[in-house]
Amino acid sequence: MATNKRRKLDGSGNGSGNGSGSGNSTPTAEANQTQSSESEKGRPDRILIRQYSSFKPNKKNLQKKAGGRLVLTTQAGERLVILGSFGIKVREGEATVAGAILTPVDDVQWVHAPHCHAVPVLRTADDTVLELHPHPAAKGLRQLANLNPGFAKLWNETANEADSKARSSTFEIIYTSQDVPKRAVLQELVSPAEWNKKLSGLVAAKRKGTPVIFMCGPKSSGKSTFGRLLANRLMTDRGGTRNKPWSTVMVLDVDPGQPEYSPPGVISLCKITTPNLSPSFCHPTLSPAEGQVRAHAIASVTPAQDPAHFIECVLDLFAHYQQGPDAKCPLVINTPGWIQGTGLDILTELIASIQPTEVIYMSQDGPDETVNTLRSACTTTTLPTPFSSLPSQPNDSAPARTSLHFRTMQTMSYFHLAHQHQTSPLPSWNPTPLTALRPWRVRYPAPDLLAEAINGTVLALVKVENRAAAFAATAASSSPRPSTTPHPLKTPKYRSSPTRRASPSPRHSRFLCLVLVRGIDPSNHELQLLTPLPRETVASLAGSGAAAEQLVLVAGGSTRPRGRTARTCI
Repeated sequence: MATNKRRKLDGSGNGSGNGSGSGNSTPTAEANQTQSSESEKGRPDRILIRQYSSFKPNKKNLQKKAGGRLVLTTQAGERLVILGSFGIKVREGEATVAGAILTPVDDVQWVHAPHCHAVPVLRTADDTVLELHPHPAAKGLRQLANLNPGFAKLWNETANEADSKARSSTFEIIYTSQDVPKRAVLQELVSPAEWNKKLSGLVAAKRKGTPVIFMCGPKSSGKSTFGRLLANRLMTDRGGTRNKPWSTVMVLDVDPGQPEYSPPGVISLCKITTPNLSPSFCHPTLSPAEGQVRAHAIASVTPAQDPAHFIECVLDLFAHYQQGPDAKCPLVINTPGWIQGTGLDILTELIASIQPTEVIYMSQDGPDETVNTLRSACTTTTLPTPFSSLPSQPNDSAPARTSLHFRTMQTMSYFHLAHQHQTSPLPSWNPTPLTALRPWRVRYPAPDLLAEAINGTVLALVKVENRAAAFAATAASSSPRPSTTPHPLKTPKYRSSPTRRASPSPRHSRFLCLVLVRGIDPSNHELQLLTPLPRETVASLAGSGAAAEQLVLVAGGSTRPRGRTARTCI
């Protein structure tokens, strides 16, 4: 029987250094070759083999270094598909990945590439020398699979579990479909020709002014993907003239169901200074020190609960962009995939208020009513706003995870974030079950049914900047002002609010973090709270006097994700 040995190159330096195994394949992503093999009955079967990477390793163009690093010397036009977690450092030449153009002046760029998302393709434009580094945070992220099987078998797991060296690697170069983990469906990150043309036009237009790009479209149409490609391109493209690219790109991330830089139910304004080369569950939040300028808790994965409050939150974030020190940086706005009925009304009101420099609709399949309404909204702004539509993101196979699965993974990833160390800007994870961690104990008054209402739920910790204004009744509501419960302790307060203003006004408050109510001690009137914020940060927030009085817990539609069993729940 003819066999085809699987060749591996990974973060531990395992694998052959020659070109055997795929040397006869054509060096394109779309090339396929067939091979005959004998079945058990002696009949030849046709096995379809797909070529992913055109790079052909040998002793001259691939060197193994200490610590699992690989040094690759590539030719112009070569491509690499790499599965797993790794860092890229360009030593000579130029490489592109997920819209980012990397050169020797750039630091190591870190990538998480699981096969539950489209895997980015690394391309070299010139004869290029680059290093691939093992990812220092890969182990903790993968160990979350012990708590939730949704994190399992996403990376470069091998068919031969006895191969301990392969298991310890953090990445693997995928040459052909025979290198893909068993039962995995590998889909490359594809940018259609129409996308590339639009990206080039938007990057060229940046020389004429500050772009404010408003992304909208149906669910799963590629809004987040195109926005990520655009942001990466804006901050790394020198436009052929070697002009300095934008060092910062602002992102107004207002899709509470599938946020890029925050846990589900939270919208944010973020300052991005490095390319985004990982799925959202690999960076479930940005700290204020890293790039989160301001955020608001919607406490729901959809604006449907309170559209007026959602619009108010979005416009408050946009106002902070306009009034902040980064107002001259490009702004990319990603919106929810709710494009009909009230959702369409939300989009048109945001376009009228923000007046972006361009509106991009991520579908060429309508609905006609939505497209016509959005196009009309672009003509009613002070200056007519260009409107364009792009084809939706290609998807050749059914998604490996649903939106609900990804929200669960993102929330779990958020609560398992380890305390950040100044020596490493990368997020890291603590795989210890949350039930084994010591919670913060917060005193509360004793309203009826509190335990039944919030025990085991996820709440938002919000800082109130103006207490009187934050809880004032809205003009649209005739209900009395929400009641507040005075509390003598220097801890966050519990407030009961029967009116629509269940959340503080976004103009006078901001989101700090999510907390999980792990338990309630009714005898001592204490809440047991877990949060990924470092202990010293929580201590400073809950300080004393006026500082403590400015903190409130906001409940809404957020729920806790569940692990494999109740005992190992998140």
